[in-house]
Amino acid sequence: MRKHRIGIAFFYHESHSFSPMRTEIEQFRNEGYYIGDEIYDAYSGTKTEVGGFLDVLIQEEDVEIVPLLCAAAVPSGVVTTEAYSIIEEQMLQSIREAGRLDGLLLALHGAMVVEDLFDPEEHLLGKIRELIGPSVPIATTLDMHANLSEKMIDYTPLHFGFKTYPHVDMYEQGVHASMALLKQLKEGVHYYASFEKLPMMPPSINMRTAEGPMYKMIEWAKKAEVEEGIYNVSVFGGFPYSDIPMVGASVLVVSFDPQKGKETAQKMASLFWSVREEFIMDLPGVKEGLDLAMSIEDDKPVVLADISDNPLSCGSGDTTELLREMVKMNIPDTLFGGLYDPESIEACRKKGTGNKVLLSLGGKVSPEFGEAVQVEATVVALSDGIFYNSGPFNQHLKVDLKGAAHIRAGNMDILLIGRPMSANDPEMFRHIGLEPQAKRILGLKAKNHFRAAFEPIVGRIIYVDAPGVASNRLTTFTYRYIPKPIWPLDDIEYEVELRGTEKWKH
Repeated sequence: MRKHRIGIAFFYHESHSFSPMRTEIEQFRNEGYYIGDEIYDAYSGTKTEVGGFLDVLIQEEDVEIVPLLCAAAVPSGVVTTEAYSIIEEQMLQSIREAGRLDGLLLALHGAMVVEDLFDPEEHLLGKIRELIGPSVPIATTLDMHANLSEKMIDYTPLHFGFKTYPHVDMYEQGVHASMALLKQLKEGVHYYASFEKLPMMPPSINMRTAEGPMYKMIEWAKKAEVEEGIYNVSVFGGFPYSDIPMVGASVLVVSFDPQKGKETAQKMASLFWSVREEFIMDLPGVKEGLDLAMSIEDDKPVVLADISDNPLSCGSGDTTELLREMVKMNIPDTLFGGLYDPESIEACRKKGTGNKVLLSLGGKVSPEFGEAVQVEATVVALSDGIFYNSGPFNQHLKVDLKGAAHIRAGNMDILLIGRPMSANDPEMFRHIGLEPQAKRILGLKAKNHFRAAFEPIVGRIIYVDAPGVASNRLTTFTYRYIPKPIWPLDDIEYEVELRGTEKWKH
């Protein structure tokens, strides 16, 4: 029996054009770089896109899985040309060495930016298409914050965006993409893509899907998907920290009927535009947020989320305004973390557990957002920083913080970590002996993903408006390349005009 040979690959980065950092090849190699069969060990059994690919394909007797390359790094600054070129060439070389491929499953983010490329994912897809030919089906998964471009649809209609934020459906979208590819291969199913790009880049803070405007959009998308002729509707909020011409929100409808797909895309785009003002949120400052937290009487912890320095929004993880105020107030039963500060971790290691240490916390990568905080602390515990996520987001995935230290300064526990990482899973704290559920106030370097695991164990969640590269206030950034006019920076009129309809039939 001739088997269908299906390649699996993963190239993932969310890039912030205004971050002072650059994303080098070492970050990919240290944080998630797997070649060939290494992919099975890294992703089998995980609730990720690649985990979904594997679980579907392994059940198909007439399919041979061809693991190619997986490369991922935590969101940060623009990817260097060198790093991108190395990974792209490794990806293409793995495809060349694989021989015949009958299909390809590719997990992408959709908001990567490279020093000399505005749309590197489109560039990669184009190179892959040149290599494998025009008829081999490709299906991708994309983050909800993808800055999807029309050129991406030139190469395949099969793009599947996450429908949740926090992104707890990565696995399901991996399954969905796999099933679509198999239908195309085995049943000869034909798909059409209808695409609409909107002149808006909503702030991501209010893009979560439990409530609010994006909840409405996803519910409308799900209703559209049960209509005859519609296969999938993806709603992309875009990533507003990318200073690129293709930034912003979009709608992609995959259909069996191009006319129906066109009508659905137009309707969804109009609905998206109609709820745009609901994405705007006014946030309290740090002192106001702390005062509010202190006034709340609850058996569960109150969370103060330092959203402007959220590492998964490309924050450096070491800004200090919230930390400084919490140290100053010295509130009993408080926990702050994780603060990116490998220098302080090393100082703690030299002193050893149980000993006092003088530390200058944070403010090393992004001092413009707050100078270091001086503390005398006790070293409570040290760890290698390795744990496995237990919550719904990236469940079972191994996380390596590159070292961690638990220190106590006054009434406050602080978690120091060796690489920027959002506090998205309680295991980040538990692996070193800290129980966030036992605290009164949690100061977290996080935005929305943490809700998936923390909402069951905390009470009130307060977003605070502290300085940082991931600020909710988009007017603080000096854009050079985004299309103009664009909402919310400009007050504009917009009328739906479909682009990209019937781009693909396969």
